Amino acid sequence: MLTKRSVIVGLVGLNLLLLAGLVLGSYSLPAAYAQAAGRAGEFLCVTCGVTGQDYDVLYVLDLPERKLHAFIPTIPSGKLEYATQRDLKKDFQR
Repeated sequence: MLTKRSVIVGLVGLNLLLLAGLVLGSYSLPAAYAQAAGRAGEFLCVTCGVTGQDYDVLYVLDLPERKLHAFIPTIPSGKLEYATQRDLKKDFQR
């Protein structure tokens, strides 16, 4: 015989099961739209930690120009500021 308490417990369990299904069904991994399909990228980006500092440097490799650009975050705002560039063609010549 079902009592009022067992019906309430069953309905609460069913609601929790439905909520878990809703949360798991709506969760998806974030998508990255960094490069158009079918086209080779002309830039490559990577971050790297700096020894003795608490921030990372953003390096952008310009493949057609063969240059490596560095951007560092400014302390108060956290926006990126252009730091320097390297001419890789010149650096790797014999």
